[in-house]
Amino acid sequence: MSEINRISVSERIALKPIYMMHRIFARRVGSVFRAIILGALKDAGTDIMKEFYRSHRDDPDTVGKVILDPMCGGGTTLVEGSRLGATVIGIDINPIPWFVTKCELTVVDPNKLRDAFVKLEQTVGKKIKEMYTTKCPYCGRDAEIIYTFWIKHVDCPKCGRKVDLFKDFVVTYDKKETEYYIVCPECKHVFRLDHAPGEREVCPACGHEFSPNKGFVVNNHVTCPHCAHEFRVVDVLREQESPPEATPYAIDGWCPHCKRRFVKGFDEDDLARLQRVEHEFEEKKESLLFPRDPIPDGYNTNQMKKHNYRYWYQMFNKRQLLALSLLLDEIRKIEDQDIRELFLLAFSETLRSNNMFCYYDKRWAKQLTPLFARKDFAPVNFPLEQNVWGSRFGRGSFVQVFGRLLRGKEYNLRPFERVYSGKSVKRVYLDEVIGDAPWAVYCMDAQYLDSAVKTKVDLVVTDPPYFDSINYSETYDFFYVWLKQVLDYPWFKRDTTIHPSEVIVNKVHGKTEEMFKQKLTNIFRRAVSVLRDDGLFIFTFHDIDPAAWKHMREIVSAAGLRVVKIHFYHGENVSAGHFGGQKSVFDSIWVCRKKSWAKGRHRISLSDAVSHILREVEGVVAAVKKSRYFKLDENDLRVFVYGKTVEILERYAVPEDFDEIVRIVLDDERLQGILEHKAGRRITDYL
Repeated sequence: MSEINRISVSERIALKPIYMMHRIFARRVGSVFRAIILGALKDAGTDIMKEFYRSHRDDPDTVGKVILDPMCGGGTTLVEGSRLGATVIGIDINPIPWFVTKCELTVVDPNKLRDAFVKLEQTVGKKIKEMYTTKCPYCGRDAEIIYTFWIKHVDCPKCGRKVDLFKDFVVTYDKKETEYYIVCPECKHVFRLDHAPGEREVCPACGHEFSPNKGFVVNNHVTCPHCAHEFRVVDVLREQESPPEATPYAIDGWCPHCKRRFVKGFDEDDLARLQRVEHEFEEKKESLLFPRDPIPDGYNTNQMKKHNYRYWYQMFNKRQLLALSLLLDEIRKIEDQDIRELFLLAFSETLRSNNMFCYYDKRWAKQLTPLFARKDFAPVNFPLEQNVWGSRFGRGSFVQVFGRLLRGKEYNLRPFERVYSGKSVKRVYLDEVIGDAPWAVYCMDAQYLDSAVKTKVDLVVTDPPYFDSINYSETYDFFYVWLKQVLDYPWFKRDTTIHPSEVIVNKVHGKTEEMFKQKLTNIFRRAVSVLRDDGLFIFTFHDIDPAAWKHMREIVSAAGLRVVKIHFYHGENVSAGHFGGQKSVFDSIWVCRKKSWAKGRHRISLSDAVSHILREVEGVVAAVKKSRYFKLDENDLRVFVYGKTVEILERYAVPEDFDEIVRIVLDDERLQGILEHKAGRRITDYL
C-alpha cells in the first residue's frame, strides 16, 4: 500500500472534484477505494498500480460485477465502483448522505447546469447581490461586500451594561504583518496601522487608549470593561431565553471600479442598507422557505442549546435567512428534476459557509472558516457573515459552490487520477464514466437490506461508523431541515434524521455500546447473506482505543466472517476535538472472507505469536516509510500493533487473549527499535 499511501496524502488535501460538491463527514479518499476494489476483483499477483492508471470500462474483471456498500455515506465505494463499470448498490439510513450519493452518480450535461445558473443569476442572484453592497471608502461608488464582521454581546450581571465579546480588537492583518486593521472598543471606529499593534494604541476617532491584543474574553471568561466584574457567558445565558445578540462592526469588501479590496468600519449608510433588508425579511417571513423546526437534544446539538439556540433558524441572521429563502424558492422552480436536485445540493453546501457560526481567519488571506470545521456546533462570539451569492473573493458562497458542482459533474464524464513525481503532478484522464453503469441507492435501515438487494453480490466494501466518533444525524439535520421543504421523498418527510436504528454510540439518545455492536453485527450479517460464497467483505476502520478493535473483531466473527488481512493507509489529518479528533492518521482496511471459505487455524505459542506480530508491524513501518510523507509516532505504532494482533489471532490459535498479547507486544524490547525514541523511554511510556 506504499504507493497508495503516497497518493492518498496529497488527495486528502485536494479531493477529486466529485467529492468536493458537498461536505460529508469522515469522507474517505477515492484513490484508496479504487485500489481496494481493483485488488479485490483482480487475480492475486496483479500489479495494482499498473491497473490503477488504466481504463476499466471494458474490463471483464470489473464490468458487471455487483458491489454492495451497506453503509455508503458519501458514496465513495459507489463512485469508484461505477468508474470500473461495476453495478453498484448503496444503502444509508440518513437522507443527506443518500441525497449526496444520488447526486454524485447522476449524469447530466454540464451545459444544462450552466444555462440554469445564468437564469438564477439574472433573477435571484441580482437581488441577493444588491443586499450585499456598500460604499467604497476610496471612490464612494457601490462596491461588493465580501464579509461583514459581527460581534456578540451580553449584559454584565453586576452593572447591567453591554459587554462586546471581543477576545482582541484586531480585525485583520496581512501575511507580512505590515498592515493591520483595528477596531476601537469604545466607538467601533476601524483604523489602519502600518505596524504590529503595540501594548497601547489610541483611536484616531475618539482618542480612546487601549491594548488591541487584549480583549474582554479569555478562555470563555469575560471581564466587564465598565466595572471589572468577571463572569462566564453561559452563566449569563441561563438567565435569558434567546441566544446572545450580535452587532456588525466592520466590512471586508471589493470595489469593481477601483479594482481594490478594502476593510472599513460599518457606517450609518451600511446600517441603513441592512435595516432595509431586515425590514423586507419581517414583511415576507411568513411566506419564506426557512426552517422553523426546533433543534433536538443531542451530544453535539446541546453545545449550542447551552447558548439558547432553540430553533435552526437562529443560526442565521435576517439577511442570510432572506437571501437563502429566496434562493431556495427560485431553485425549486427548475423543471428538470436532475438539474433541480443538483442545484439543491449546491444550496445545501452553501449553508455551511453562510450562517452565524462561521468565523474569520485574520491573516490577509481573509479566509472564512465554515461550520463543521471541527465537526460540531461550537458557537462563536465573533461570527462572520458572507455575501451569500458571492463576490470576487470569499469561501463557500453560492457562486463558488456552483463552480465545485460544475467541476464535479464534468469529472463524472471525464475522471482522472493524479501521478505524483517529486514535486510535479500530472493528471491521467481515463476512458471511464461515473454513473453510466447500473446503480441504485436506498435510504433505509441496512439491517433489512435483503428486502431491497435481491441479487447475490460479488464484493462488499464499506466504511462503517466508528462507535462514538461522529454523531452523523445531529450534524446532518442542519442541512436536512432546509432540504425537506422542497424534496419530495418519503425519507424527507420526517422531522429529523435522528433514527432509532442509527449505528452510533450516543448517551444523550440512549444508544449504548452494546446496541452499536448488535446493530452493526446485524448489518454485517445481512450483507454476508447476499455475498457470494467466494466473495470478499472489506471495510475500513479507525480507532485508537484497543477495546474498539476487540469489539470489531467480535462483530466480524458474529457476522460469519474471518479476517484474512489488515492493511493500513493514510486516512486523514489529525484534527482537534473529541468528535473527529484523531491521535493517529492511519486507517485500517479489514479484508474478510466467509468462515466457510477460511482455512483452519493451527495452534502456536505466545512467543511465536509475538514474533509474528512484530515482524508484521516492522513490515508495515518499512512500507510506510517508503511513502516519504510520514513521520510516524507512538500512536501510529500502537494502531499497527492492534491490527496485526487481530490478524495473527485470526490466522492462528493462540492461548492468550487480545489484551494480554497487545500488552506484551507493546512492552517487548524489539518494538523499541522500530521507531526512534527519547533516551530512556519506552513505547508504553507514551501510552
